[in-house]
Amino acid sequence: MVMTRRLMAVLAALSATSVDTAAPFASSLDASYVVQLHATRDGFSPPEDGVKMRSQLMTTESGQQFECFLPPLASYTLDEGDVTADTSEPLTAKEKEEKEQIATFLSFGRAAAQKVKPKCVQYVDKETEWVYEVCSGLLVRRVSLKSSTSQEASSMSAEVQVNAAGEISAAKEVAGHEVEELGAFVADSSRPALSYDKLAMPETQDRVKNHRMPLFTQTFGQDEQLIQVQFICSTTSRDDGISAVKWRDDSPKGGPREVAAFLVGSRVFCDPQHSDADDNDLFTVRSLLQPLEDARTCVTRNEGWWTYEFCFGRSLRQYHRDGDGRITAEFSLGTFDASGNHELERSGSALVSEHIDATHDVSRPAYLELYDHGTFCKEFENHAPRKAKVFYYCSQGGTSHHILTVKETQTCSYTVKVSSPVLCDHPHFLNDEQKSDQEAEILHCIPVEEAVTTDE
Repeated sequence: MVMTRRLMAVLAALSATSVDTAAPFASSLDASYVVQLHATRDGFSPPEDGVKMRSQLMTTESGQQFECFLPPLASYTLDEGDVTADTSEPLTAKEKEEKEQIATFLSFGRAAAQKVKPKCVQYVDKETEWVYEVCSGLLVRRVSLKSSTSQEASSMSAEVQVNAAGEISAAKEVAGHEVEELGAFVADSSRPALSYDKLAMPETQDRVKNHRMPLFTQTFGQDEQLIQVQFICSTTSRDDGISAVKWRDDSPKGGPREVAAFLVGSRVFCDPQHSDADDNDLFTVRSLLQPLEDARTCVTRNEGWWTYEFCFGRSLRQYHRDGDGRITAEFSLGTFDASGNHELERSGSALVSEHIDATHDVSRPAYLELYDHGTFCKEFENHAPRKAKVFYYCSQGGTSHHILTVKETQTCSYTVKVSSPVLCDHPHFLNDEQKSDQEAEILHCIPVEEAVTTDE
């Protein structure tokens, strides 16, 4: 019971210091840059290869100043096996295609990693009484479950302060517990699945062992203390989490074990294009829409004389309501076509790219459903039933569902476009963010008073 109470206290403290990656700048930045704030000069060191780095002063809304360094143009190379390494030799057509595939995969991985929830996932090593926290794209750290007995710790307030970078203001203590930062984010790459020592579930071992495609991998730390964090498709839990851990063979005796790698399981990595999980295990858009269907959620749109009503996963209709509130005209535009939609899912044709309307130049990721067996259409000699195609779009940052457009594309055949925030967690809709992410450069920012001089 004592250890359980300690564990709950430490997890609560970690939650209170969760990383906030959206610390706003008073100064505006180009959208092609991703800002990473560091608490101290130890958080980032300019390269020692003689490359001069440009820098720019930035100010947070709280008034704290940072000096931000643009990364060198050359790609970071971990070792000869790093598949992201650049080459000065001319590329063959096959090599160029492979490089483009890797770039697409890394772009997907970066966007997906930003969607992992919670932002910092945790692993509890009960044997050594440490809680490990992996914050995607930022840092890896651990907190001791054992209460510190130092005088400094005993005098600390239970409330932990978080600085502008979202990091702990007291580097060594969190509410009386020792904190150790194991490494800041260094780079990402595409790598084969590692072998792991401790797995959350037995079936994870077989999945990792038989995984054919590479995994999106983030590297943290420096020199010989690098930590790999790999991401894999997982639908066993609604919440993302650490599915496996790999310990270093050279961990010192008498102290905490040193970690070599973590495996993070997440639904947002269950993209058919980038995952070799069985189709039945993939994270589907339908699984996100099912709660709306179960709750009998409906949305309406008024267009002149007609009102259109769409009930998720059930039906689509148009009707006219007079001034007294009575419905005087009504037509069903279709009910959910179970067999047709099952075939779309089976063939992979439900995930599409479609323009929202004529005012949008670029098509956007969408999810297609078919609705059939509506009110018979008198315009046809055989009185064919009305039918409709429904396209769903991610409503990024939205909180409600909307019918965007309703068009009768052919006689008694309709196209309906719906937006909903519930779709945004699906990997298919990460494509909305990948184009800008592909061009992104990381700006490492350190406090001005501790700025590192890069120009001798």
